[in-house]
Amino acid sequence: MYIITIGGSNMADTKARKLTYDELFNSTTMFYINQGCEESIKKTIDEQTADILDGLKSISSKETLKQYIIDHKDSLDRLTSVAEISEERFKRMVSMIRKDRGFVFATEWGLSKIRSAMMESPAMMESVLNLIWDGKNDPKMQACIPPFYLENMAMDASTLAKIKDEGSVRQLVKRGLEGTYSNMIGDAILADIEKELKRVCAKHGLEYQKNVRIPKLDRAVSFVLESPTNPKLILDVSYSVTTSSSQGSKKEAARKTEAVIKAEREAGNKIIFVNFLDGAGWIGRQADMREIHRCSDYVLNFQNMGLLEDIIDAHINEL
Repeated sequence: MYIITIGGSNMADTKARKLTYDELFNSTTMFYINQGCEESIKKTIDEQTADILDGLKSISSKETLKQYIIDHKDSLDRLTSVAEISEERFKRMVSMIRKDRGFVFATEWGLSKIRSAMMESPAMMESVLNLIWDGKNDPKMQACIPPFYLENMAMDASTLAKIKDEGSVRQLVKRGLEGTYSNMIGDAILADIEKELKRVCAKHGLEYQKNVRIPKLDRAVSFVLESPTNPKLILDVSYSVTTSSSQGSKKEAARKTEAVIKAEREAGNKIIFVNFLDGAGWIGRQADMREIHRCSDYVLNFQNMGLLEDIIDAHINEL
């Protein structure tokens, strides 16, 4: 038997309980796998790889390189990535060209702007083409740029083979789709959690809303029962494979939420604060994970999703 203390009232004989930190940690699902997401992203990678390869295979001379840049808006992004040219160094070299040729210089250009300028100015087109095609062996470039930086600035036989290699292009595509894949997985995780939440709410005739701003907290939450203006249960969801500063931000949000809920309870308004934490990234940020655990009334992960029903069952009279 567990005794749950929320808002100063003891509720005995319920199944709901807060996982200990060690239980949460030890039951973490390191990597979430969704077959539908995997099939979808693979299809996208295959299609984009084939499309990019089709264009890169047309490059065999400085003239065909020029045509490729004209025909493809992402040409410089693709070339610098697949040919392993440092984008930052490339932008510095182009800045040098602009400065030396007397172009008006207000700010450094990104790759998209560099391409646009090449399309508008024959002189810029020729200068940047020379840099990409054989800058490594250009005496003028050698006089101004260290050999270390110029090393990859040549479309020689090995580089041409590299940019036409399916494996290299596929890695480029995957890097470009990291954000898309993360968003896809995030949406799938929320859908899984919402499916369970919807089932439990239907059992009790409760309403919930997702991804809404709670005025009392001055921020958005993943789910709220039953309304943003009169929250009874707040569920924040965070799944992370990698570590980032955003996890520290989530910790601070949890601290502020804990303080607001404490004040609300003192005023007689009972709000339950639940956090879903899962993924290998949280294992690497245990200090943040531990603090969010402390701030929460309950914690969940995929291995313990059944606790969501227990929590709502235990607090139904408050909801």
